[in-house]
Amino acid sequence: MRSGRARLLALRAGKKLTAVHVRVAAKALGVSERTVWRPLATAQSDETAAANPGARSWVDARFTVTPEVRGLLALWKGNVRAVHRELLLRAARQSPPANAPSLTTLHRAIRRDLTPGERAGLAGGERAARAGQLLAELHEQAPTLTTASCATAYTGRCAASPRSSRPPARSTAPPR
Repeated sequence: MRSGRARLLALRAGKKLTAVHVRVAAKALGVSERTVWRPLATAQSDETAAANPGARSWVDARFTVTPEVRGLLALWKGNVRAVHRELLLRAARQSPPANAPSLTTLHRAIRRDLTPGERAGLAGGERAARAGQLLAELHEQAPTLTTASCATAYTGRCAASPRSSRPPARSTAPPR
């Protein structure tokens, strides 16, 4: 049995697809007409999308954090903007000039490819890496804890009042 989208693609290939067909399909699916037209237009320009209607197209050439980028992050102590500048300079020096990732792409790749502990370690050294890893593990084990309670547990200060040097009081009930 062929899907509705495959039928619409067959109609479009035979030049028999009309707006009425799309309107009926959109109403049956509970979506807007534009939502139905968009994949049809993609399938017309991309043979892979036409062969596999509804399949997501993934770009295999996305930027990933390489050992070179890790080294630059360590050199610049986790400063992503400085790493980006360095990558732009290196790309410009090549003959012919190469493409460097955008700052947004670099941020996204670092967030995706490095753990919070690795990012903290690059920015603040070994002690920050351990604290970041411990904080990440705590959030995995007990996701209902708030950031304030985590900060209090590690720093001994209440996150709501950063000037306070004492932890919050445990109980306000009078002793028996």
